Amino acid sequence: MCGICGVLNFDGSPVVEGQLLDMNKSMRLRGPDDSGHLIDKNFGMAMRRLSIIDLDGGHQPIANEDNTIHVILNGEIYNYIELRQDLKNRGHRFTTRTDTEVLVHLYEEYGTSAVEYLNGMFAFALWDAPKRRLWIVRDRLGIKPLVYFEHPGGILFASTLSALACHPVFHKEIDMESMLLYFTLAYVPTPRTIWKNARKLPPGHWLLIENNEIQIEHYWGLRPALHSGTSKKEFIEKIDEILLDSIKLHSRSDVPVGTLLSGGLDSSAITALFCQRTNKPVHTFSMDFEGKDFNEGHFAKLVADRYHTVHHPYTLKLEQALLELDNLLPLMDEPMADSAIIPSYYLSKWAREENITVILCGAGGDELFGGYHRHYRGKRDLVAGRLSAISLSFWRFMGRMINSKIMHYGSLSWDKGTAFGIGTSGVHLGMFDYMLNNSSTLANAMVLTKEKFSYLFAMENDFGLGYGRMLTDIQNYLVDNVLAITDKTSMAASVEARVPLLDHRLVELAFSVPPEVNLGRDFQHFKKSLKNAVDGILPTPILNRPKTGFNAPVNSWIHSGNNSIGERLSNLKHPALLEIFNQQTISDIWSDERKRDMASESLFMLFIADNWLESHA
Repeated sequence: MCGICGVLNFDGSPVVEGQLLDMNKSMRLRGPDDSGHLIDKNFGMAMRRLSIIDLDGGHQPIANEDNTIHVILNGEIYNYIELRQDLKNRGHRFTTRTDTEVLVHLYEEYGTSAVEYLNGMFAFALWDAPKRRLWIVRDRLGIKPLVYFEHPGGILFASTLSALACHPVFHKEIDMESMLLYFTLAYVPTPRTIWKNARKLPPGHWLLIENNEIQIEHYWGLRPALHSGTSKKEFIEKIDEILLDSIKLHSRSDVPVGTLLSGGLDSSAITALFCQRTNKPVHTFSMDFEGKDFNEGHFAKLVADRYHTVHHPYTLKLEQALLELDNLLPLMDEPMADSAIIPSYYLSKWAREENITVILCGAGGDELFGGYHRHYRGKRDLVAGRLSAISLSFWRFMGRMINSKIMHYGSLSWDKGTAFGIGTSGVHLGMFDYMLNNSSTLANAMVLTKEKFSYLFAMENDFGLGYGRMLTDIQNYLVDNVLAITDKTSMAASVEARVPLLDHRLVELAFSVPPEVNLGRDFQHFKKSLKNAVDGILPTPILNRPKTGFNAPVNSWIHSGNNSIGERLSNLKHPALLEIFNQQTISDIWSDERKRDMASESLFMLFIADNWLESHA
């Protein structure tokens, strides 16, 4: 696990070493153990290393036999042992035991097709000096980040936006459209970033630069099967087979490995399978929240007790949560308003304090096996997109005249994709509109969200409602919320988080059968395939328990009228927020308990954004 960065000057001017090293130093927490760099005239690349594999010999950049090809890697190539042996049989010579080295030899053997052989989470940059070619690749699901900045004189790339911002050619300017999307989705969606002109390389894509020409290619994607001869029994057996192998590969490490154990199905299954294949003590970490109606700690303890783990439970109070946010937000390169950032960060820090450098977590199971309410037909479908002929301005007028709920549900009826997209953030559109300075702002935000989710209807038509929505989540919520949180919070604690459920073979398998083979009839039977695959290794209450999220009780926090939150919301500091929101209206909402409750998600987004902007903009 590392942070990587680089500079390529199209005009042939030499890379300034100090500028490259400044970019690299900004990512120290991503790689506190080692650093390295290479400058080749108008090209330079650097990395920070968190040592996981081949602790002594894995210094990067790593070169091929004649030092003509160099690579830097953020992430892990899990099948490196098998790849290494095959490449040695083909005549390639290795000088280290690290997973990174297989990349240069795969490239020598297969060119850009090398990516097809990789099983892992990765963002890497490979420099082919004889061809003056730069090849930058992001993994299939977007587990590891990669951002870049094109300008007339060349291109910058890095693992973080903060690294890009350290180079003098990059000027921070807030992208106001990205900011509006943040307030509807609680994250900034790919390929956008919070800064103008900086972009995220989408998952399953690579970027190739040769002769100053930039080519971006989509090398991997999913196309669900609507027909297959696979029976349900065969499907379950295959899930079990691949999941077991995924755990074997994901637990490869020269440092201690633990798990984040929320008590949900996914993290419990990962923990159980990992405990079954190791003879070392397994550290597990879980969190409950003071003020949350449905905590999961007792479920986590059931699994911890069954497998005799070294269990670390914690109950988080609001005051401690706010302190963690104060520490975390300056370390995050983009604002994110999912409260799961808090437990993810705290537990990652705790793992590091216990000398656990690698943690396995259960991210991805919901997207593969239908784990969210929104993957099934529900009440929202009664209105979503049903009244698209009625303008947003009409619903805004009715909401202002009668009740903000009319604005909220009327807006949901305006477009199906928009209704689906904002469903993950919980934003109340009526209260959001009430907080705005200008009548056009909501319309702009809704149009941007509509454009982002414009393909949902076609996906449902082509692949069925469940698969259409699950694929939409994989392309949006999974990469830009779930995986972004996992990466940013673990790296802020200098810990590597791995996601065994997102082994691409398991992802492909999940969509290789028709929905009726994979999915339950409705949400009462959510994730039935995964449950069937692991039912012999988990306590019955884990299999039968209701679904809940790994999130903090934001509504309770806002309802409490906490002074720290209220003081910031009553005195917003950044001009970009004051351009969008009416300060007096926000203060009025905060002083009214009923309105405060209705607007809780938007208020939390504001609280996060103002905190984040204070330290970054």
